[in-house]
Amino acid sequence: MTAIPVSPFPVRSPAVWLVALIVAMMVFNAWQAFAAPTAFVARFGTPGAADANSAFVTVYASRALFLALVPAVLLGLRQFAALGWFAAVAVIMPIADAAQVSAAGGSASIVARHLAIAAYLAVTALLLLRLARKTAP
Repeated sequence: MTAIPVSPFPVRSPAVWLVALIVAMMVFNAWQAFAAPTAFVARFGTPGAADANSAFVTVYASRALFLALVPAVLLGLRQFAALGWFAAVAVIMPIADAAQVSAAGGSASIVARHLAIAAYLAVTALLLLRLARKTAP
């Protein structure tokens, strides 16, 4: 029985580090939403929403945790193409968040932060898809 050669994990790839940061931030967001829903919602850009909807913030937290675990697993499995497409599709979320915050009268700086996250995800997606092509057998 012959072993299938496995290339070394690309720890020097910026794409890998960008994904690791995304995972860390999503875990942090989930923890913040579980631990302090009102403070989390204010930081998100829609203050007051947690007072009437704390259960919804908890639902958001569980989804944020899921959104952290999926890329963590894909990264561990070296599924860079799938991870790249996941990041590309995920760009929709911070754009929708920016629109929601803007509609709720949130500050321009928080709207800009959500749009910066969308740009971050787009760059990450491009780098991951390029990495997938480089590491394809």
